[in-house]
Amino acid sequence: MSGIGKVTGVLCLCLVALSPVQAQDWKPSRGVLSRELPEWFTLGTELRFRWEDRRGLRFDPADNDGYLVSRFRINLGIEPSRYFGVYVQGQDSRGVKLDNARRNSQRNVFDIRQGYVRIGDEDGLWDLKVGRMRMSLGNERLLGNRDWSNTTPTHDVVKLALHKGENRVDIFASSNVIIDDDAFDKHVDGNNYHGIYGSLGSIIPHTKIEPYFTQRTFNRVTGERGAVGDADIYTAGARAEVKMPSGWEFEADYARQFGSYGADDVQAWVTTLVTGYTFQDAAWKPRTYGEFNYASGDQTFGDGVRGTYDTYFHDFHRHDGIADLLGRRNTRNFKSGLHFKPNSRTVVQLDHLLIWLASRNDAYYRHSGSVLVPRVAGGAASSYVGNEFDAQVVYTFSPEYRFGGGYARLFPGAFLAETTPAADSSFGYVFIEFTL
Repeated sequence: MSGIGKVTGVLCLCLVALSPVQAQDWKPSRGVLSRELPEWFTLGTELRFRWEDRRGLRFDPADNDGYLVSRFRINLGIEPSRYFGVYVQGQDSRGVKLDNARRNSQRNVFDIRQGYVRIGDEDGLWDLKVGRMRMSLGNERLLGNRDWSNTTPTHDVVKLALHKGENRVDIFASSNVIIDDDAFDKHVDGNNYHGIYGSLGSIIPHTKIEPYFTQRTFNRVTGERGAVGDADIYTAGARAEVKMPSGWEFEADYARQFGSYGADDVQAWVTTLVTGYTFQDAAWKPRTYGEFNYASGDQTFGDGVRGTYDTYFHDFHRHDGIADLLGRRNTRNFKSGLHFKPNSRTVVQLDHLLIWLASRNDAYYRHSGSVLVPRVAGGAASSYVGNEFDAQVVYTFSPEYRFGGGYARLFPGAFLAETTPAADSSFGYVFIEFTL
């Protein structure tokens, strides 16, 4: 992928918004700034300000932080033909009162976030996209674009899509782009993510069946017994999504991982089961749901078998609680909620999580996949991490303006009482967003 990175750097337009299958590739929408422009030319901007306040970081009552972040984007699309298009997105991310620990995840002075060239017809049988893009797969559980984040991950990608009607297959090769606030962002050779993702929507009414197979590689990792080597992790799985006209919805996802992590063998798995119902004829259109998530952890440290599921840029904020204290590895959790619309402009979301470790012999991981609470030698006495309550409200003035806020609080359980100061950890935010 190094050649791709050099080309995108030279052209300053690189991106492929790898099809998430569930969502279309990114391209600028025709907002206010595009109304007087020709149909083949699109121009738009996005501006978001958000204040975040975190209390009880690392479950320590003395560890608190508050800061303001901003994100500006400028979007450009040139599409002279249905068989050819160029799309570019520049992004400038900044912050006020950011400490060093948050600087890399919240700040990135102007850079090319996305930019791709498309060849082929998206409404025909095939299209090819090459460049820098956001990626989204498996309802953003397998891989998400993380639009909540102030910087957001992207990849240098080549992606071929084959499609007809409700069926399609995406074949892609990509490299993760590393954010560098002092230079042009670029990917690291050897840090790759390749795969094939299918979506079959015409076999069973109201149902999508999505088989997938991916490969992740990265360099110089340290195994359980101290040996240093490369990682080569394969994920094979399938996802099914059912949305009934009656208002019922179901989702099931299962995947196994195998391969190598340095000198260790990889043997891990993950599953998600979701049931929901929307009261379509009721006032406020309430939707209630419940889901179970399991991501395996390591059972025996030092045996040369890595049982911890390897997560890769999934959309943690959307799926794992807005406090951002839960990662998709070594966890079993139940999530439930009630979402409703008091009026056409307002959305309210209330959610609750009950969280346990999948293995008491493994660590507790943060949303990024890094360790939040180290493993307990000999195994923790309890696997119960705690429970989290989330509340969010978003009000839309118009297609161009919206604002909102949210609050989350995680109440520690027996595992955190054993391993940390066990203070409640909370997160609050307010934001305003403009799109032109």
